[in-house]
Amino acid sequence: MKKKLFAFLLTIVSVIALTGCWVGEVGVTTVFDNKAGAGTRTYVLDVMDDTLSATPITNPDDPEGTEGKGAVINSTHIEGGVAAIQTWLAANAPSFVTVAPMKTEGYHRLFTISFEFDDFADFKAKYQQLVDASDTLSWADFDVAEQPTWTCEGQTCTFSESKAIVQASMDWAITGIWEDIYVEADLAGYVTKNDIAVLANYKVVMGEAVYQELQHFDPAAVDGAGTGKVVYVTSESFTLSNQYPISGWAIGGIVAGGLAVVAGVLYFVVFRKKKV
Repeated sequence: MKKKLFAFLLTIVSVIALTGCWVGEVGVTTVFDNKAGAGTRTYVLDVMDDTLSATPITNPDDPEGTEGKGAVINSTHIEGGVAAIQTWLAANAPSFVTVAPMKTEGYHRLFTISFEFDDFADFKAKYQQLVDASDTLSWADFDVAEQPTWTCEGQTCTFSESKAIVQASMDWAITGIWEDIYVEADLAGYVTKNDIAVLANYKVVMGEAVYQELQHFDPAAVDGAGTGKVVYVTSESFTLSNQYPISGWAIGGIVAGGLAVVAGVLYFVVFRKKKV
């Protein structure tokens, strides 16, 4: 009887611990500035820190607090508290990645990293370095259809990539945080590395063209414990096209070429007249 009671209590404690752990939400934004594919990619990790709230943080899947899902207590699952993620990123990010200072908005800790690229070839090369920085994944694991592509016809360029490879580019950080500073002992058997972060927001900007999928609460969605849950990025691939204007250098070249042709014609006409 005592063993059964102990097992029951252990299960209850584990479930309480599980409900207190809310996933870190990752947003990825990529901006392409020109036809060459130059731009910036930014990752923002949003983690709720219960030490910043005077009252319990309501579980986002239970905004009305009617399903008994428990408050968010992320700080107990990270060695040194949620802010320790900033120290880890600063110490472990690849050299081409810029780690911005941590921002605090209410009880949200925002960790931002980014990298710039001179053209699409540079973007792809740095993208590959991020994927290959993972201990369990590599660029070779993904076929051409999953890898990022950039194609242009005239001034219209199209960018595409898969959700799988976007997630792979974050794996080095998720794995490192999980192995180095995440305290998993009280969640063993319930939470794995794949449960601590999710691709929550995705956005691509190409000039005036924008593609985005943003997290939102769907009150009609059923999550197994009740009705209503937070919905994250659902698409398995992303594609966006935009027509870029002809650059100033190109316009100058066209004008110069046109003037050269006109000058040549005039010279020919004048020369022929003089000769006649």
